[in-house]
Amino acid sequence: MRPAVLALSLLLTVPLAGCSGSEPPPAGPAPSAATFRPTPPVLNGVRPGAEKKSPLDGNWTAGSGKGRVALYLYRGAAALNSPGFCTGTVDASGGIKLSCANGSRDRVAGRAVLRSGKLVVSWTGGPKDVLHRRAG
Repeated sequence: MRPAVLALSLLLTVPLAGCSGSEPPPAGPAPSAATFRPTPPVLNGVRPGAEKKSPLDGNWTAGSGKGRVALYLYRGAAALNSPGFCTGTVDASGGIKLSCANGSRDRVAGRAVLRSGKLVVSWTGGPKDVLHRRAG
């Protein structure tokens, strides 16, 4: 009887592909959470956080107190943490486009260039910032 029990258990574990009403098996392996990577959205012609590394990438600061400016650039993403809070993009040519939570328009579009280890940002219709790379 042992061979009969073994044969029956094998039959019960093999999927019944020929049964009517059953769905065909998937064509390939199902995507797993480890392999699924959503495509970042394109904003201002840039995929923030997914662009190539740039010499502009880093934490940049200038001034202190009310005159403090803190700008963060990383692979196409840009954030201004002082003054106010603004987020947006930086493109390969250093063009920065931001949108500010408080509605500020002083630093929403500008051009960033590296000069002697400093980041110089000329804001359209606004100030010119000379920032230093913050260590860390």
